[in-house]
Amino acid sequence: MHFSRDVNYEAVAFEQANRIGGVWNYPQGCEERLDMDQASPYFSRMYKNMRTLLPQDLMSLEGFPFPPGGQSYCDVETVQQYLGSYAQHFGLSPFIKTGHRVSSITPILVDGEEPSVGIGPRWTVESVDLQTKSKTEEIFDAVLVCTGKYHHPYIPEISGLPEYKGTVLHSSVYRDPERYRNKVVLIIGGGPSAVDIATDLTRAAKNIILAKKQPGLFFRNANPKVLETAMPKNFTASEVILHDGSSRHIDVIILCTGYSFDFPFLSKECRVQTSRGRVSPLYRHLIHCEYPSMAFPFLVTLVTITPILDCQIKFFKAVLDGKALLPTAAEMLYCTKNDYHQRLASIDSSPRHVAHGLPGEEGWNYMTELGTEGEFPPYEPVIRQMAQVAFAAIQSGDPDYKKAYFQRTGQDTFVYVANSDKLNRKQFEMQLLIASQEDDALENKLFGSLHL
Repeated sequence: MHFSRDVNYEAVAFEQANRIGGVWNYPQGCEERLDMDQASPYFSRMYKNMRTLLPQDLMSLEGFPFPPGGQSYCDVETVQQYLGSYAQHFGLSPFIKTGHRVSSITPILVDGEEPSVGIGPRWTVESVDLQTKSKTEEIFDAVLVCTGKYHHPYIPEISGLPEYKGTVLHSSVYRDPERYRNKVVLIIGGGPSAVDIATDLTRAAKNIILAKKQPGLFFRNANPKVLETAMPKNFTASEVILHDGSSRHIDVIILCTGYSFDFPFLSKECRVQTSRGRVSPLYRHLIHCEYPSMAFPFLVTLVTITPILDCQIKFFKAVLDGKALLPTAAEMLYCTKNDYHQRLASIDSSPRHVAHGLPGEEGWNYMTELGTEGEFPPYEPVIRQMAQVAFAAIQSGDPDYKKAYFQRTGQDTFVYVANSDKLNRKQFEMQLLIASQEDDALENKLFGSLHL
């Protein structure tokens, strides 16, 4: 939207799916067609009962809120419809080539060639029409790689796992709890997908064992079906050997171990290196240090609110417009390497896969810096307030936190009702009335003690 509405740019987007929605697509029939190629009409990384990790106000794109009246934590269909409505509202369809796969991106490194956007290089982009199989080669002044981070499942080496002879799958092909009715399921992982899938499985599974590296209990023994434990010691053909030495029969293992960054369409001349959790060399987790006409938005982790995507796109456009000036390539490379080494030095356990993590205050400072240099307001005050409450709810260990209701009431005020299905309509309207009359008092009461 930011580029398509500017007459100085001719924007083109390539989408290999046959409709808008990207990772939020959940095609009918995908439950029976698992692990499909990304070009398949049945490809999906969603599961049937998934709801957003955060409320819709933290998921909406600039200038286009979700329609009122729905649940705060949206299902997959609602998000997919929202993205389609967003594209229709801003007239984006003519700029999007659906059913087109980018097969190659290569920088044009010709001595003396002046890039039209003021920074270089220009790029040769080859694409394939998946319906006609015809190939096209085009030249662009700038490239945004927006394929995301949910395509290449990360399968770690787990001690003893090859001994297990039952079903092992990655969370990327999990679809529906009914497939696991009356089964004992071991989930390996401690992130949002692991907790979400464990919660979903309580509808049908006999028992769930949630094995993770992170200390503490998310479910806090509130659900008798769920056993939270440390990582397993070993496996037999049909059992898991738990950390305390006890053994449990298991029917299925689901690996909720995340994804690795992977951009197979980037030629070696692009000089982009990828690993499980790092793309380099990226200045401010966004712009290619050596070829600053290429950007990788929304690779950041630990802060998944959509306003950070808006900030990144606006900042990159400000760079192309000449409003924001970048340091030299050498200076950007130094800053990028220094940032990464500082992260490694500050982390106790393992985890090189948080190279682009921006938790808590770091994420807000990041957006503020981009806004200051790009000359745009980074986010509305209410967004930060809502995020504080939303992330605190995630960390609370309440498996029903997605039943809460959020309602914006102004630029810097909102109402939060925990587990809203326990309130009747009259009570909720009273909450809104209080918000409109006593914004300051309500804000202090609900949010004054919540900090990340």
